[in-house]
Amino acid sequence: MTQVISQKSNQPTLSTGDATSSREPFQADSLAVGLFVLLTMSLIQRSIGFARSIGFCRFLDEETLGQWAMALSFINLITPMFLLGLPGSIVRYVEHYRRRGQLQCFIHRVVFGTAVLTLIAAATMTLQPKWFASLIFREETIVQPIAALSVGLIAIVVFNFLEQLVSGLRQVRVASVMQFVHSVGFTVLSLGWLMMGGDFSGLILTFALAAFIGCLPAVWILMRDWRELPRAEERLTNVAFVQRIAPYALSLWAINLIGNLFDISDRYMILHFSSDNPGVGQAMVGEYFSARMLPVLLLSLGVMISGVLMPYLTADWESGHRRRVVARLNKTLLLISGTFTFCSAIGMLAAPWMFTYLLDGRYAQGLDVMPITFIFCAWSGLILVAQDYLWCAEKGKLVGIALAIGLGANIVLNAALLPHLGLYGAVLATTIANLLVLMLVLAFMWCNDFTFDHSLAFVLVMPATLIAGPVAALAATLIVAAVNPHAQRYLRQVKVEVQKRSSQLRSVWT
Repeated sequence: MTQVISQKSNQPTLSTGDATSSREPFQADSLAVGLFVLLTMSLIQRSIGFARSIGFCRFLDEETLGQWAMALSFINLITPMFLLGLPGSIVRYVEHYRRRGQLQCFIHRVVFGTAVLTLIAAATMTLQPKWFASLIFREETIVQPIAALSVGLIAIVVFNFLEQLVSGLRQVRVASVMQFVHSVGFTVLSLGWLMMGGDFSGLILTFALAAFIGCLPAVWILMRDWRELPRAEERLTNVAFVQRIAPYALSLWAINLIGNLFDISDRYMILHFSSDNPGVGQAMVGEYFSARMLPVLLLSLGVMISGVLMPYLTADWESGHRRRVVARLNKTLLLISGTFTFCSAIGMLAAPWMFTYLLDGRYAQGLDVMPITFIFCAWSGLILVAQDYLWCAEKGKLVGIALAIGLGANIVLNAALLPHLGLYGAVLATTIANLLVLMLVLAFMWCNDFTFDHSLAFVLVMPATLIAGPVAALAATLIVAAVNPHAQRYLRQVKVEVQKRSSQLRSVWT
């Protein structure tokens, strides 16, 4: 039986598939709950990911480790390149089409376009393995992993699509569980494969299998609630879909392409320009992988926080609550800057022991450049969160401009510093480029009516204190937490939320 719900005259007529159901489908988690769950799950997940990275460093030699780093970078680069920004538009427009009862039509069209583009990408890789092997590994004889990479491409597209969808629906706990299952599954499968003496191609396939397993939580909740979504009598036309989505998706495509090129340009410069011997370049990339083991945890956390925050900012933006968007971003930037700096300092204190005992004294170059790697990963995480404002304001092209300038600076600086300073030069170039992009993004936000509070100076300076050593960075973080009123207010809110959730958990157990 279909129930018709009358709306205001300027809203479409909506219907639901089941009149007897009183539960609203996809009830959104609050932002506080979302961030609390995210941080809790991320702590466990990143610990598992760190253990996996340690296992990779122990089981693989420097050259094979560099090949794995390049393969993973390639998947992150090629996925948005082929998909033209379609899946990325989900988070921005889920709330828009849900309010109009056209969410199902919107998703169906995105699914069709994504599937066609993914199959084209996988077929291209299968038909031209030597060209892709030369691009990814600098050796066209390494063709066997290319077929595995095409499978990994399909798997990660499916995983990212479903994660974007549940994140757009503000099902933060489901998205967190997806990431957790993927991480744990890949750790178990990959380390088990390496312990059995498995080859590099099989390692890539374990990544693909773990991604498919990680999709199961999203499949479950979508099967449960999808049919309960309100539906408008007026269907979404193809023309209206293209006119609304195309500008945003193409902007997102260009920016993702530039952003991913910016992210991996240092590794490609190291691989192709550090030495005439491909093996030397692959080994240096392996050293760089070891240097990023701890810092990249901050970067991945920044990606997750940005993804969780975006639907809430979008909902506030669509409702006309622009001041709430500004307030939330100011608080979040201060929180993550302090958290990143504090965690980086702890990581720097633990790194010598880790490299000496867990990695058997290997990867000395990676240990030497790790402190500055922490700095640029912290700044990069801040960029990911800050740019959410420009996406809400539909000024994504400004993010692209900032990243394009940063990409050019990174390439020029790498070309100048890499031949003379080696791996340290590549990391120093990337650090300067990330600071440049962060300053540009903040400037563009200010030009588009974003009002920064007095905490901005602390946001920028705290990660830079890592260059003075971990003790100085810890002291700076504690001082900011003690004297900054914005930090104190936000920490009190977090404390209240933690106490509330702890009380709820105790009541459940009792």
